[in-house]
Amino acid sequence: MPEVNHESRSPVFILCPPRSYSTIATALLSGHPEIYAFPELLIFSARTVGELLVKGSRRRDDKEPPTQGQFRAVRLTGLLRTVAQLHEDSQEDAPILRAVDWLTERSDWSMKQLFDYLLTLVHPRIGLEKSPTTILADANLRRCLDAYPQARYIHLTRHPVSAQKSMQAHTALIHPQSSPRQTVVTAATTWYLGHRRATQALATIPRRNWLRIQAEQLLSEPRTWLPYILDWLDIGYDDTIIEAMLRTDRWDFAGTGPSGRLYGGDYKFMASPALRPVEKPAPRGFDPDWGLLDEMKKRMTALATEFGYQVTEDSR
Repeated sequence: MPEVNHESRSPVFILCPPRSYSTIATALLSGHPEIYAFPELLIFSARTVGELLVKGSRRRDDKEPPTQGQFRAVRLTGLLRTVAQLHEDSQEDAPILRAVDWLTERSDWSMKQLFDYLLTLVHPRIGLEKSPTTILADANLRRCLDAYPQARYIHLTRHPVSAQKSMQAHTALIHPQSSPRQTVVTAATTWYLGHRRATQALATIPRRNWLRIQAEQLLSEPRTWLPYILDWLDIGYDDTIIEAMLRTDRWDFAGTGPSGRLYGGDYKFMASPALRPVEKPAPRGFDPDWGLLDEMKKRMTALATEFGYQVTEDSR
C-alpha cells in the first residue's frame, strides 16, 4: 500500500438518507477539476474489506439474505468500478473481475485503509463520497467521524413528503414482499432517523466543517448553488467550470458501464444520467392514506422545519 499523504485535502462526505438526489448531486460536483467524486463505496458499512465482501444486505423483513453474487452484482459495483477505473482507467468486465481479486487479496484491510488508499490515488483532488448507508446506523456514522476528524460534510436534505413517495416506491420495488404498512413505516423511519443522526453528529463538529443544503434548490438552480458550495470548499471556479459541472453524464461513473450492470448510485440516474431539474420545495402535507402516527408526523415536521421546509396539514 502506498504511503498516504496526510497533508492532502480532507475528504468530503455527503450525508443523507436514500432517495435524496445524492447521486445527481455527486455527479454535479464531479465536474470540478479539483474534485474526485466516487460512487457509493459503502465505506463505513463494514469494519474490514473482507467483512464487506462477504456480508449481504439482509434486512429484518427479508426471509432470505441475498447471495454474495447478488450483493456484489448490485451493491458492491460502486466500489468495484472505482478500483477498476483508478487502476486501469476502464470499467470493462475484465478490469471489474480483477478489482474483485484485488479487494479479496486485501480482505484484512480496514475500510479506512482502503479509503486512504483511494484518496492517495486521486490526490491532489478532493475525494468526495456519498453512501446513504453512512447515516443508516449509529455505528456507521461513528466510524466516519472517528476515521476522518478533519473531514467536511454536506448534509443534503429533501422535503419529507416527496422523499416518502420516492422511498415507498423504491422499497416496494426492491422488497416486493413488504406489506404496504411496512413500506410506509420503513420510509418514514429511514428519513427521520437518518437525518436526526446527521444533525446530532454535525452539532459535535466545527460549524465551518459542514454545510446543509436542500437538494431541490441545488438541482433547480445549480448555477446559483454550485458556486455557494465551491466557495465553502474554498476552491476556485469560473463560468466554464460551472457549465462543465452541469454535464452530469460526463462523470466517470455515470451510466451503468460497458456491461450495463454497474451501479453505485441511483438506478434511475444511472439509466439516464443527464441533469434533470426538479421543482423547488413547496409546502406539502403527508398523505392520510399512509396512516402515519401523529407523533411521527410531528417529529418529521419539526425536523423538516429546521431544514427550511414547510409541511402543511395532511393532503391527498
